[in-house]
Amino acid sequence: MRTITKIFNNNIVNAVDADGEDVILVGAGVGYLTSKGRPVDESRVEREFHLTGVGKSGAFRVLLEVPYPVLRATSRVSELLARTYGIQLPSNVEVGLADHLAQSIRRMDDGIPLYNSMLWETKMTYPSEFAIALHALDVIHAELGRKLPLDEAGFITLHLVNAGLVGDPGRAMTLGTTIRSIIEIVRDDLGIDVDGSTTASARFLTHIKFVVQRLTRHRVHHGAADEYYTALIAENADLYACAERIGTYLDASFDAGVTDEEKIYLLLHLITLRDEQRRERASDPTAPSNDSTEGSHPS
Repeated sequence: MRTITKIFNNNIVNAVDADGEDVILVGAGVGYLTSKGRPVDESRVEREFHLTGVGKSGAFRVLLEVPYPVLRATSRVSELLARTYGIQLPSNVEVGLADHLAQSIRRMDDGIPLYNSMLWETKMTYPSEFAIALHALDVIHAELGRKLPLDEAGFITLHLVNAGLVGDPGRAMTLGTTIRSIIEIVRDDLGIDVDGSTTASARFLTHIKFVVQRLTRHRVHHGAADEYYTALIAENADLYACAERIGTYLDASFDAGVTDEEKIYLLLHLITLRDEQRRERASDPTAPSNDSTEGSHPS
């Protein structure tokens, strides 16, 4: 029997099993008309997440921010992968995929163009995983009634790649070294600590993993920035300078150029990190200030 330890909302609860193992349970109404200490209504549980490591708290926050229909759609994708392809999606990867889908849908609703410049390279490099991603898009369409662009199949493919379906044994060591160096760059340039414990930092680290995956394949694609992003760069010059420094480091590390478009993606994540830090400082006046960035995200 599993017992509820915390109710986040009607659809998400924290629970422990008889062995004291912690788990996040997701399902329609799993937290409705119940309370801490009561048994879990297992008939309402649709998905469970076993989250561990330094990114655990960040993953919790992501789960709470992602709309329930998107969590449910991602669960259906996870079930598809297990049932049809024998792929067991780790909890942290499933959370990352749900977060990505939620952001993509939000951007579609806001009319913000974020294209996947690596779409065709991804398709050619990982044809089997790309075919699976197309199947996943069909499931998402059926669940949400939203037809996501083909670009999303490329992003989903990279989530599968990061789950360990392909790759060489040395990749994890390369990735760890790269992430540590980029964390130091962000700390030195912007005074922001990136540890995976917040929503924004978890998203930033996930994006860095994608960047490294592309660069280790030595494939690049050059895309042009439109007026929206040109203005964004001008209004956040210090942040973009940090993105360029990260790009220079990656260029030197992997001997594969980071495009201007990729630097724009980095800029978007740095803006989110900066804004999150400002909100935290506003809620805690005693926190030390080290904010050298004055730009803002256009409304």
